[in-house]
Amino acid sequence: MAPQETNRLPVKKMIALLLFTGVCGAALVYYMWTLHPDFEYWQSLLDRGLQYLKAHPTALILSLAILPGIGFPISPLLILVGIVLGERYGILTACIMGLCAQAICTTWTYILSAGPLRKTLIRTILKNRPIPELTQSNVWRLGLILRITPGIPYALQNVVLGVMGMPFMIYMIISIPIQGLYAVGFMVTGGAIFKGNIGLAISAVTLLIVVILVTRIFIKRKHAYVE
Repeated sequence: MAPQETNRLPVKKMIALLLFTGVCGAALVYYMWTLHPDFEYWQSLLDRGLQYLKAHPTALILSLAILPGIGFPISPLLILVGIVLGERYGILTACIMGLCAQAICTTWTYILSAGPLRKTLIRTILKNRPIPELTQSNVWRLGLILRITPGIPYALQNVVLGVMGMPFMIYMIISIPIQGLYAVGFMVTGGAIFKGNIGLAISAVTLLIVVILVTRIFIKRKHAYVE
């Protein structure tokens, strides 16, 4: 009976956190709308933002290389890469540039969390909880499960793997392909929708759905194997 209760508590906390985040986000959107309750205003603001990024594509690349590492949602930035850079350089080049920027972000967050910030992160984020010991037999499994589990923020994945002391080469081998699949899906979707290429957009969305379904099947089999 006790193990069931301990398993439910994190789920309740996660649901409460998601609800709190959703309510705060909705409140912020409502507040911003009350300041300017005009759809054309927000449309023009979005257009000006896109024009700025098109004129300064380096700003978008730098944003993708830096902001997700400090907690900013990565999906909107990837979609913008597909829209802005896809129109300017072509979707293939845009995907390559986006993947390189994401790889840079993946690298520097690991270096900081595994190095100079490790003790601070253990004390503040992990609350000095014991860190699982990584061995040759579980390092790959733990890394894969953390990377493919839906809902875990990108920055938190990087930090946790760095704090756990995962070897850098294994960290990159696991991170780049898995994150790349999601990233390409978002970038191609953004670029295709902006250009009106519905067929390509559907293909990109299908890729994302397949990746999510495969990861869920993988996780269920791992849980069944453990049980």
